Amino acid sequence: MSKPHVVSAQSEPAMAVEETQPARVVEQLQLDEEGRNGVISSLPRVDGGWGAWSYLATATALETLVWGMANSYGVYLDHYTILYSTSTGLLPIIGTVAMGIMYLLMSPLSLYLTTYPLQRKITMWIGLVVMFSGFIGAAFASSAAGLVVTQGVLYGIGGTLLYCPTTNYMFEWWLNKRGLASGIMLSGTGAGGLVMPLISNALLQKYGKRTTLLSIGISYTILIALLIPFIKPRLPIPSSSSSSSRRPRPKVNWGFMRRSAFWLLWAGVLFQGFAAFMPVTYLPSYATALSLSPTIGTLTIALMNLARVPGQVIIGHLADKMSPRKLILLMAIASGISVFAGWGAAKNVGGLVGFSLAFGAFAGSYTALFSRFIAILNRDDPHLPAILYSLFFLARGIGSIASGPLSSALMSHNSSLDGAKGAYGVGEFGVLIIWTGTGMIMSGVGAGYKSYKVD
Repeated sequence: MSKPHVVSAQSEPAMAVEETQPARVVEQLQLDEEGRNGVISSLPRVDGGWGAWSYLATATALETLVWGMANSYGVYLDHYTILYSTSTGLLPIIGTVAMGIMYLLMSPLSLYLTTYPLQRKITMWIGLVVMFSGFIGAAFASSAAGLVVTQGVLYGIGGTLLYCPTTNYMFEWWLNKRGLASGIMLSGTGAGGLVMPLISNALLQKYGKRTTLLSIGISYTILIALLIPFIKPRLPIPSSSSSSSRRPRPKVNWGFMRRSAFWLLWAGVLFQGFAAFMPVTYLPSYATALSLSPTIGTLTIALMNLARVPGQVIIGHLADKMSPRKLILLMAIASGISVFAGWGAAKNVGGLVGFSLAFGAFAGSYTALFSRFIAILNRDDPHLPAILYSLFFLARGIGSIASGPLSSALMSHNSSLDGAKGAYGVGEFGVLIIWTGTGMIMSGVGAGYKSYKVD
């Protein structure tokens, strides 16, 4: 194999070769490393078998719980707006802070756990304690600021400590079918986002904030405690005689950061993150502005997450089979149309249902592309996939954090489009819709990446 060099973005044949090569190279490097320890014969198979599928089932269940609650915040926002009517400026930040922290902390935590792999399991147990503390604190919080700290910051930190070690193992168990496996795992976000808004809304309506958060917090703690023992590595973790249980820091090739391909793909994720969280946060409030019942607002979030379940699996499978350039453009254009034409025209239940399903299927499934982004950038470094995955999560986290104050600014009275047609003229939602649709279109910038050429 000759030394790689950059070719034009239009070189699809070169791209096709490059995008299937890294998995084989990384697999061989893993086998070489394992062979030196004489353990090849005892390793479970990749891309299938009991070990791979049982890991994937457990990881999907954990994904469902951790991200399902975070993606249900729109229901809580509608309830909190009445409960804390004097602090409405802080309320939209709570949900975006929780998700933003989970995205932002992925990069440093992933690098740490790559260096200290024996710390992965204890990290998950610590995360469970922190998450439970967030639920308890939020249940007894008496102000919006208290909810930012508990339901926002503590939940976000706990979720990261639980989720990050789980994703690290994905790159050990799945190689050539990683897109499909990632899509299945990420579909848990949609499944949780389907169920949790319904559960949360029912509990909030009947029992109020405190009982709702206490009951969900206790249930989560029990369920996750049962799942953690089943999150296991495929590769043996080298033991160490030192008390710190550390191994030498892996030599990661950071050369990918000098490639325009990385920054274009990263920018696409960032643009998508600036806009993707707006509908999840504001659809219940938008339904209220249309004088629809709170149940309709909850239904829109549930349907959006329902569409993500098959969307993540299908997009993940397609990412293993077809050009990611085409998928990036498809997702960007379809997501943008769903916002401009779907949300922009939705002034009744039918319109909201149609928009929720379309946006969930396309924009909600965008993260299923991350596994293929990694294949574009990684050629022969077995430590790099987890780090790249976390860096794309970092971009999404920046967008999530920024979307809180951005949405508050966009929803100000000064940005109202009074008299505009369709949803654009409903309250202050017009500019928010334009921003969301533009962000979706801009996420297509990643399609301009250039590929390595492999002879």
